[in-house]
Amino acid sequence: ERARRVHVAAGYSSAKMVVIPNGFDIERFRPDPGARGSVRAELGLAGDALLVGLIARDDPQKNHAGFVEAARLVHGDLPNVHFVMAGTGIDAGNEPLRRAIERAGLGRVCHLLGRREDVPRLMASLDVVASPSHSEAFPNVLGEAMACAVTCVVTDAGDSADIVGDTGRVVPGADMQALGQELVSVLTLPSAERAKIGMRARERVQHRYEIGHVVQQYENFYRSLMQTEKVCAA
Repeated sequence: ERARRVHVAAGYSSAKMVVIPNGFDIERFRPDPGARGSVRAELGLAGDALLVGLIARDDPQKNHAGFVEAARLVHGDLPNVHFVMAGTGIDAGNEPLRRAIERAGLGRVCHLLGRREDVPRLMASLDVVASPSHSEAFPNVLGEAMACAVTCVVTDAGDSADIVGDTGRVVPGADMQALGQELVSVLTLPSAERAKIGMRARERVQHRYEIGHVVQQYENFYRSLMQTEKVCAA
């Protein structure tokens, strides 16, 4: 949607554009009560430990350095919160990221998990998903987290704000202080209220981005093109 607006502003015809969002398998990405305990046991944490996650490959636009800065601010208020980062290149071999974590004094509470094959389980274990990106198109990780009933705190990059709607928190793109503050705000909510917001997020995905519904949008679009072609031929 953001790309559509940019192109229209540049002079392209809005009448020639149709936006169909990415879709999500809400049976694969779903709430999983067992994941919470199993992931915390894997990390050697107490069962009630709060986890903030960033699931993204190693890429400057994903702004892992900004996430570390936001995590430092959260740590100042909530020293027992832990931070999970997973994605290709996000492991102990990532020297710049590891040094940034150490400089921020977060070595005890940051966990670099690298590339994972169990993202639905990992996602469902989190209390909050953060997206500190400098730029995005349509970040799938947000829809996946929301389908797992996890609240998202995001920068206003690409379609992030449109995806989370009123079920998450949105901050300006470069404002990591605001990101940290919103993370604290969500983490300090009563667990029942946080769970309620998470379920609203899942319902939003179900109503707007469920994969079957998105497939239907493609089918309807192609049928409309075929109908137009028949009219032109006649």
